[in-house]
Amino acid sequence: MNCEQDRSELAAYAVAALDPADAVRVDGHVRECPACAADADGLRTTLAAVRTLPVEEMLGNWSGKLPGLREAAVRAALAGIPGVAGS
Repeated sequence: MNCEQDRSELAAYAVAALDPADAVRVDGHVRECPACAADADGLRTTLAAVRTLPVEEMLGNWSGKLPGLREAAVRAALAGIPGVAGS
């Protein structure tokens, strides 16, 4: 597994959504890579926190919040790209 790629695969690993062969391969990488281990732990922690939210908060009115959330997501993605302004 390449640490600069396959973030979606790491997310699938964190939620136990990989097929067994891929899970074994990614698990071996995560055991050897502190950065990926930390990312997987962070994903699990975030998902655990989301699961504790009341349904009302998850299903509430998001219409006024989506533009700000979209902008934050784009900024976060761009921050990870070397050479892009603001990164």
